[in-house]
Amino acid sequence: MEKKLSKKSHRKQRKAYHRLLRDMDIKCCDNPTQYVMICNAGLVTGLQRKALQDVIDPFVDKYDLIMPLNKSYCFIKFYSVENATYIHNKIHGNININGQNTPLYATFTESVPDLNCEWSSNLPPGLKLVENFITKDDENMLLSTINWCNEESSDLKHRKVKHFGYEFQYNSNRVDPDKPVTPIPKNYQFLKTLFKKYHDVPYEYDQLTINHYLPGQGIPPHIDTHSAFEDSILSLSLGSPCIMDFKRENEKVAVLLPPRSLLIMSGEARYAWSHGICPRHNDIVKTSSGVTTQPRGTRVSFTFRKVHKGDCCCNFSEYCDTKQNNATTLIDSKIALGIENSYVHDVYDKISNHFDETRHKQWPNVTKFLQTLNIGDILLDVGCGNGKYLYQNTHIFKVGCDRSYNLMKICRNKGFEVSLSDCLHLPYKDNILDAIICIAVIHHLSTRERRKQAISELARVLRPNGKCLIYVWAKEQEKDSMQTAYLRYNLTKQKNNSSCTQKLTEYGVTLPVHENRTKFTCKDMLVPWKRKGGGNYLRYYHVFEENELSQLCSEVPDLVIKEVYYDQGNWCVILHKKSEIN
Repeated sequence: MEKKLSKKSHRKQRKAYHRLLRDMDIKCCDNPTQYVMICNAGLVTGLQRKALQDVIDPFVDKYDLIMPLNKSYCFIKFYSVENATYIHNKIHGNININGQNTPLYATFTESVPDLNCEWSSNLPPGLKLVENFITKDDENMLLSTINWCNEESSDLKHRKVKHFGYEFQYNSNRVDPDKPVTPIPKNYQFLKTLFKKYHDVPYEYDQLTINHYLPGQGIPPHIDTHSAFEDSILSLSLGSPCIMDFKRENEKVAVLLPPRSLLIMSGEARYAWSHGICPRHNDIVKTSSGVTTQPRGTRVSFTFRKVHKGDCCCNFSEYCDTKQNNATTLIDSKIALGIENSYVHDVYDKISNHFDETRHKQWPNVTKFLQTLNIGDILLDVGCGNGKYLYQNTHIFKVGCDRSYNLMKICRNKGFEVSLSDCLHLPYKDNILDAIICIAVIHHLSTRERRKQAISELARVLRPNGKCLIYVWAKEQEKDSMQTAYLRYNLTKQKNNSSCTQKLTEYGVTLPVHENRTKFTCKDMLVPWKRKGGGNYLRYYHVFEENELSQLCSEVPDLVIKEVYYDQGNWCVILHKKSEIN
């Protein structure tokens, strides 16, 4: 039995080695150091700081407990190797905490992460939090006035709600100003006097939504519809404290809402930052001694808004329903090249080094296609990126081309024959190549005509009886009840891009900004790339629906479709060029 536990402990340690190196570039050690990693307990698993402190405190006085956000592990920094070794041996495989069925597993590390910049205390511009806005007696009075059993309350999927003044319509995220409901109760009027003390505005709030949250309930991230309400939105928290998450593009801020506090959203925070509450039973909070988990209780919020009539006049067009309704979403031939230059070519030049670091493994079905080529065949990789398909397969001649100058340089430094070329104008003679692969390229072209032109160009340079493999990103990221790896690696488990924002480009067209690792809700979009070391970029994509790629290929006269298949979130087609060309 002891031998079996020892093997399991070793497996846990080895798994931690790889995870830690990948996440934080920190190496584990076989020999004792002053740094100990707890491999299977952290903020994500619900570990409370005090629970681990209760284990360590009886034996060691001085140490630092480091709990990284969004991780299932944590670290202990000791001030001597002797203390670290003692606690490691005491904990490893021997102690269960927080009701876990398995014991804690520990290992030594070369260092610990610096978390000084991990937790932001800066609120988004326009966001203000007033603590102790009302008294405990006021809180009890407000809670006692709510009857969740009467007809004025309703049950949503994740919480109970009541509306006063105007009913909030969740199907349209607005109210009907011509259909008022029960007015805001008179015994809530004292709040309006307090509002003016902290945030004086030239209007009175006339719409109130009361939400009732049990532990484990939340509200999806969203931005209140611009044209539906005036600038300021106020939210009073009662009962249990709770974390509200604010996000704008790749910037995220977690705000702890204490009981009896008033949250004021105006300006940028109101119009440009999404806000939501993650449905969970514990929150990660920062205390004077460090980060820990805090159980949730029942929370009630009073959200006050002022109904607005007419268009919105804000300066945040990418999030504004008025601006988006007046903007075009159609990309035509006049702006297509500009869109691709700004949101494809320029971006890949900027992210080329990071792209090269993250693209190594060949996709198995592409490798399988390459292995079918005959000795001496000439292969062209169109949009070859960092050249990952130009390795191996020494029985064929391989050349590549890419529109990115920096990716071309990376390939040449690896010794590959690669030219700078647009897939719409390949620098090769007609009927010269035995085989072509074009992997994850055509979905970057922004009009149907240009996508068809790219396929026609592939056909032009392919010799009669030559063959071609094309991969494009599929809109369907779930097929036969199976999620693709793209969705499975969604660490937040968020299924849909519920807080989808819009980007008004410099070309006058508005495109949605996709939330990475969620299902695609649009066919034409901008997909974020977060570069290692800093920098966030948006890449244009057109995702293909089923049969869309094969339909395009069928319109190119010289090509014959041999096979169409779906491969891990991509639509794929194998084409042959006719032996007799018209």
